[in-house]
Amino acid sequence: MRALILAGGDRPDPALLDAHWPGWRSASLVVAADGGARHAAPLGLPLHQVVGDFDSLSAADADELEAAGVSVSRFPTNKDATDTELALLAALDAGATEIALLCTWGGRSDHAIGTLALLSHPRGGAANVVILDEQTRTQLLRSGAALSLRGTPGRIISITPWGGDATVSATGVRWPLDAAVLVAGSTRGISNVATAAESIITAHNGAVLVSEGGGAA
Repeated sequence: MRALILAGGDRPDPALLDAHWPGWRSASLVVAADGGARHAAPLGLPLHQVVGDFDSLSAADADELEAAGVSVSRFPTNKDATDTELALLAALDAGATEIALLCTWGGRSDHAIGTLALLSHPRGGAANVVILDEQTRTQLLRSGAALSLRGTPGRIISITPWGGDATVSATGVRWPLDAAVLVAGSTRGISNVATAAESIITAHNGAVLVSEGGGAA
């Protein structure tokens, strides 16, 4: 099952999402993290569930959503997880195996960093979790795994070590990597360029974030 999560950051332009990521709307479940509920209608999405402490949405807003048939899950303000993490957990609890997070950038930088960290959530390994914006799709490639990226040559592919150094191979790109060590804190893997319809990234040891430029199939 595919799910979309609407965080509380800046809303992307749906026309650009359509252009770069055709089919992005196709999801069986749309979960909003508190004020992210406001993004659903402008993005042309149904809203099935909203979770959070409702410090962004008012009680009246939450009641209105509930009256419209949206499932509302209320949490105390003093909690150990962000609203976006709670939305991710709600999607996983519902059985989602593919999850795309939208509206993650903008606003407070600590929340943006926290949302990026959700790609390595302990429960996230059971699903393919990505962060999607107008230009880029970012996902975590865990140690010992490989990722096949398909799309038009010329698109940007960036590889960033996550949590420490990583040993990585990359084929189908302008600057191939053959079990190369990417040092944590280095930007060596940023802005590679696809040269084929399929590019394959392998994390032999250590995890990496893989960001793919728009236009991929």
